[in-house]
Amino acid sequence: MTLRRLRLGCGIVLFAYLTQHFINHALLNWSFDLAQDALLVQEFTWGGPFGGLVLYGALLIHLLLGLFALYQRRSLRMGWAEGLRLALGLSIVPLIAHHIVGTRYVWEEYGAIRRYDTVLHVYFTLQPFWGVRQIVIVLVAWMHACIGLHFWLRLKSGYRRLAPVLLSAAVLLPALALLGVLQGERDVRAMRQADPAWMAGVLSAARLNRPQEVAASFRVEDGIYWAYGGALLLVLAARGVRGLAERRGKFIRIAYAGGPTVRIPRGLSVLEASRRGGVPHASVCGGRGRCSTCRVRVMAGADALPPPEPSELAALARLRASPSVRLACQLRPTGDISVLRLLPPTTTAEDRQRQRAPGADTERFVAIMFVDIRQSTALVEQRLPYDVVFLLNHFFETVGGAIVRSGGSAKHFAGDGLMAIFGAEADAATACRQALAAATLIEARLTEMNRQLADELPSPIRIGIGLHAGNVILGEVGHGDSTVLTAIGDPVHVASRLQELTKDYHCQMVVSDLVGETAGVSLAGFPAHEIAVRGRDALLRVRVVELADELV
Repeated sequence: MTLRRLRLGCGIVLFAYLTQHFINHALLNWSFDLAQDALLVQEFTWGGPFGGLVLYGALLIHLLLGLFALYQRRSLRMGWAEGLRLALGLSIVPLIAHHIVGTRYVWEEYGAIRRYDTVLHVYFTLQPFWGVRQIVIVLVAWMHACIGLHFWLRLKSGYRRLAPVLLSAAVLLPALALLGVLQGERDVRAMRQADPAWMAGVLSAARLNRPQEVAASFRVEDGIYWAYGGALLLVLAARGVRGLAERRGKFIRIAYAGGPTVRIPRGLSVLEASRRGGVPHASVCGGRGRCSTCRVRVMAGADALPPPEPSELAALARLRASPSVRLACQLRPTGDISVLRLLPPTTTAEDRQRQRAPGADTERFVAIMFVDIRQSTALVEQRLPYDVVFLLNHFFETVGGAIVRSGGSAKHFAGDGLMAIFGAEADAATACRQALAAATLIEARLTEMNRQLADELPSPIRIGIGLHAGNVILGEVGHGDSTVLTAIGDPVHVASRLQELTKDYHCQMVVSDLVGETAGVSLAGFPAHEIAVRGRDALLRVRVVELADELV
């Protein structure tokens, strides 16, 4: 993870340089002199000892870490976007070598003049191929950088809202830069026509009239090509040697629950095993340990698991995951294991916020609330389907909004009722206090809703609320894309039973004493009953609340 962060930081430095480069080119649309002044600012920023060290150091480190990441890959199977980014990244050095030599080596070694008129005349009049290659490289580098930033930012909250604006900027800036280059070339052509002797000065400034210096620059350029080609071949050869060694070494088996068993060399991660075996496996970040969407539950073979690295521990801690849950991209088993993929293979970055819901896949003490409409049949009969849906949506918005406002989350909208969970992120006392506050707020908002819809309703909407607390299993259940965080355990059934008891007690709310005791709120002023709950030997003490606003 440290190397990946270093690679990302170097990439951001290079992206900043490329952005400034594009802005300079875009200024050619307005004024040649203004663009030249901006070029001087860029040279001051990146051309000095410190700026040059940062820029070319970032380029070298980013390149070396990219080659190291290519070596680390155990499989070249990847999505098309990730494959495009890799192909673009590998093509940058061969494309940009000439520009680096021409602008940095020649200018620094022989004192060539840095001006737009010189570069544009050389690139688009004397050597048009160089100009075409320069346009290709800036577009290739820009696309590579934008795809990389997209993979990083799509895991951040709020990126989805900003994505259209960022995409517009990513398209508009290079378009303006290319238009600026064309406009600048027209200006240079006009200069040449106005002063025929101007070309001799350009050749001298660019050092193109000195064959020995030109030959020396080409030798440096060829050296870059050979060095890069050798490094790339060395990486590929190292991958081949490692593959041979692995095939001669020990193999292990990874059994997927509900899927195949994949035989792989020891040393590969579970995610790499999935890719090799063609097993669909969620991995929004591409296996970089950032998104946690590849997580699995180890069903058997726990003794073959190496301990998690700090970066994996940090990701699992954010999820509050149980010890049997591991990140498939980081887990490299040493023996046969059986795993269960916890998220659908079609998981996307947009789903990640839901899938990383706090408290998922763990046991926690929470407060469970059930809310149901009383006499709902009379409410919907003799109404058009559209009117029924409108009323139910208005009701769910009113109740669900009060639950969320109080710190809970509304789950399982079914028919004319819903279930809410409090405590996925809070401690037990806070969870119970939030649930009691939500009941009060629900009553207040429901009263206001009944007032607003008085002309539409045959009678005010009445509800029943059941509230209980205890330890439950929080986890995502469902199939395919239809998964949701839910609570499983005895407190859920008890809360549902308490909601049903509101009909027998002719009240709005039945709450267990455990909720009040945990919240530190006295419920002694409300009538008490001891009830039998199916599956429980001991009686449960509950309080009957006629209207939830009496809790205040």
